[in-house]
Amino acid sequence: MEQIGIKQTTPLHQEWLRRLDFYHFELFILQEQLEEIADYNRETDILKKVGYFKNRLSIRKNYIERLRDRIRENDNALTDKITGDDSIENTLETFEALNTECIMEQQLVNNLKRELNRFVAEFA
Repeated sequence: MEQIGIKQTTPLHQEWLRRLDFYHFELFILQEQLEEIADYNRETDILKKVGYFKNRLSIRKNYIERLRDRIRENDNALTDKITGDDSIENTLETFEALNTECIMEQQLVNNLKRELNRFVAEFA
């Protein structure tokens, strides 16, 4: 099984957290666009679509928050295990799983963003 040194984990965690923070902020901006559409359009079909997208944004935001918490917990757990020589190693499996989740979340947010931008373009 491939191993990764403890010193390599913190930069990975930080990269994942920065990436998730960026996407969380993008979701906030998309939420504001939806609210503008809802303020200016009172048609039932449009409001249903706005509600649909708001729910999807909420799901993504909640997932990002939980994933960030798990990354921080993993980083803290590894940091707690550090001895004086920092030679503790952890399997790459945990990091691969977190990395895969971050990449999947990035793809999901980008897909949602494209779909929502098409919807917003209809009413801009």
